[in-house]
Amino acid sequence: MSQLNLNVFNIIIISGVIHGIIFSVSVASQKKHITSNTLYLALVVLFLSLSNLQYWVLDTGLINKYPIIEYVYIPWHWLILPMFYMYVKRYISMSKIANKGKAILISPFFIVLIIHIIQVLYKVVINKSYEIPSHFGRGVFVYIEFFSVAFNVFLIYLSYKTIVTYEADDSFEFAIVKSEIKWLKDLIYTGLLTCFFWLVAIIIVVAYDLNKSYVFYPLWIGTSILVYWLGYVGLNNSKLLKERIGIRKRKTVSVNEIQSIKKTDKLFSNLEELIVNGNLYLNPNFKLKHIASILNLSEGYVSQLINKNSDLNFNDFVNKMRIEESKKMLSDDNYGNYTITAIGLESGFNSKTSFYTAFKKFTNKTPTEYRKAVRNL
Repeated sequence: MSQLNLNVFNIIIISGVIHGIIFSVSVASQKKHITSNTLYLALVVLFLSLSNLQYWVLDTGLINKYPIIEYVYIPWHWLILPMFYMYVKRYISMSKIANKGKAILISPFFIVLIIHIIQVLYKVVINKSYEIPSHFGRGVFVYIEFFSVAFNVFLIYLSYKTIVTYEADDSFEFAIVKSEIKWLKDLIYTGLLTCFFWLVAIIIVVAYDLNKSYVFYPLWIGTSILVYWLGYVGLNNSKLLKERIGIRKRKTVSVNEIQSIKKTDKLFSNLEELIVNGNLYLNPNFKLKHIASILNLSEGYVSQLINKNSDLNFNDFVNKMRIEESKKMLSDDNYGNYTITAIGLESGFNSKTSFYTAFKKFTNKTPTEYRKAVRNL
């Protein structure tokens, strides 16, 4: 072991690798974690980890101790972004990618793998003195990496475009649960930064023919961070989505359960019943212009109507309905196993912060305090 190139950087890298593999196996083997999208998430983390493991083996010099390692190179990194793109599609829209589309996405992986196999066969069968090109110096594999960067950036673009299109759609259908996506956009920005480090490392290798692995350390450490990010944030958001779907299946809305709102005007009463019966207040993107358009009235008139009959502005008026909805679930034992965040989002709020702020405003308690008080916990 004394001959191995071990340093603080590749120790950090191997720690991320071990964590990622354990996470992937754990997610894939536990039914409580498996949903229509978490399997893709587990595969993203697994391929990130296996890619780093392969380069870690090269970086530490294990290939010198066990030369056979040179023959078993697998281009795992060509599978990472295809799995991520499929995860995004399943996570935010629950739409499947056709088998033909999947085949196209993973075909570059097999092309690069075949190129490596040809190199190995040439060395073993035809020319035993042939040196398989290094992954850290000028040669076929480094030049292929330029295409890999371009391929990954293209898939990042497709993922981002999918997210932006989804984000721009402010329509609301009760049967469809909208996913939290801000974390995905942040992840994409981080992925682009990682691709930048990757590209810089490749350019340095080609320009100076260094044949040194340390130029790739920022890339490998960056992917190690992505492993932790995807592992925890991704799984938590996928579990949150699963909870919200469970809540939505249980939920029933009744006009009679929305209380303490004045009804002194017939038009106002119709407006209120429309919002409640149509589940409009459960849409986190529900705005004054939407109800004004439905009633064929001006936004100003609708705003005055709400203020006159409820002493609340439009936002508070709708948020009060959402708070009443959340209070029902927080006090119901049937929802005892669901997180407060999932309940808040399923009540129509677009974030945990906005839910807690509004709840405190109307009840003088946090959701946690309210749940404990009503359930005597």
